[in-house]
Amino acid sequence: MKDRVVEILIYIMSEIQDHKRLHEIDLSDLKEKGYTQTEISAAFSWLYDNVGAGESTLSRAATPLSGSRRVFHEAEKETLSTEAQGYLIQLRELGLLDDRDLEQVIERAMLAGYQKLSRDEIHDMVSAVLFGREGGGGSPSRSMLNLGDSIH
Repeated sequence: MKDRVVEILIYIMSEIQDHKRLHEIDLSDLKEKGYTQTEISAAFSWLYDNVGAGESTLSRAATPLSGSRRVFHEAEKETLSTEAQGYLIQLRELGLLDDRDLEQVIERAMLAGYQKLSRDEIHDMVSAVLFGREGGGGSPSRSMLNLGDSIH
C-alpha cells in the first residue's frame, strides 16, 4: 500500500507545482485509476505530518529548487538506471525527498550491490525511506490511517 501512497503523493505534489491549491485538485482521477479512499487519505496524512499543514508550506515544498544540484557519481550511475536517476530527481524537485532522504535512498541502492536498479526497485526504497522517518512535528508519524479514518 505504501508504494501506491507514494504514487498519490507524486500526483498531489505535481498538481501543487502546477499552481493548484489542495481543494482544486481533482481526486476523481485517482479514484478512476483504482486508488482507494484510504490510500488517498493516507497520502494527505503523510503530507500533513511531513510537509506542513498550511497550503503555503505545501506550495513552497512543490516549488522547483534553485541553486546547486546534486550530481550522481559514476559509481551511482552504474548502480541506478537512467529511469531511476530521473525518478529520484523528480521526487527531489517535487519536495517529497529532502537532501537527507535522497542520500539515504542512494546509500541503500549502493549497499544493495546491484547494477542498474530499475525505477520500480528504487520506488520500493523510496517508500521505505519516506514511511520510515519521523513526522515534522518531532513525534512519530502516523502515515497510515486506521480503518474508517479519513482526511477531508
